[in-house]
Amino acid sequence: MAFNQFRYTVQLNMENRSCVVVGGGSVALRKTKSLLEAGAAVTVIAPKFLPEIIALQRKYPALIMCRREYEKGDVAHAFLVIAATDNRTVNEAVARDAKQSHCLLNVADDPDAGNFTVAGTYDNGSLHFSAATGGNPRLTHLLLEDLQQQYGDDMAAFAAFLDEQRETVKQFLPDSQARQKFWRTTLTNQLLQEVKKGRLQQAKEIIIHAVNRIGAES
Repeated sequence: MAFNQFRYTVQLNMENRSCVVVGGGSVALRKTKSLLEAGAAVTVIAPKFLPEIIALQRKYPALIMCRREYEKGDVAHAFLVIAATDNRTVNEAVARDAKQSHCLLNVADDPDAGNFTVAGTYDNGSLHFSAATGGNPRLTHLLLEDLQQQYGDDMAAFAAFLDEQRETVKQFLPDSQARQKFWRTTLTNQLLQEVKKGRLQQAKEIIIHAVNRIGAES
């Protein structure tokens, strides 16, 4: 049985972090787009780019595109590096340089050559799910599809609604322990099941009734 070395899950603050993506194809597009959406400062290096990568500059003017081959030293000051070319030799050179510079490194065609992988994600509003399967992209895709079916728009709307109610509860219950007790009693697995069954409004009404009750008592 193969040992999965990527066993420590983290979320990174990428705001204004210097990142380098080497490659101009579909994998580079996906990686670049996700980094830009996370607020990173991204430089993409490749002899040619997909039109979709070029189009990203309209939304992200800070995106730097270097239309040339990769050169030693390109990743020297990067926080995070992604080798995403279709050339194994180039990817190996990028990996070697990134390791020497102690960068976070992901190699698209050889995950074990890097020091991190990116889990598959499903986002809907304030809901964020990740799935990692040790390198089985088809299984990851199926799991994310299943999560999307189970926790769709109703659950996202319920999560947004709860964020609003939490602020009200803070006003009624300044003590954090009292708030924790309230939510343990009110927000139950049974209530989540109601939302999953399409009874969003009924679930909201239960929360509203409970919040109004503590408001009347405070």
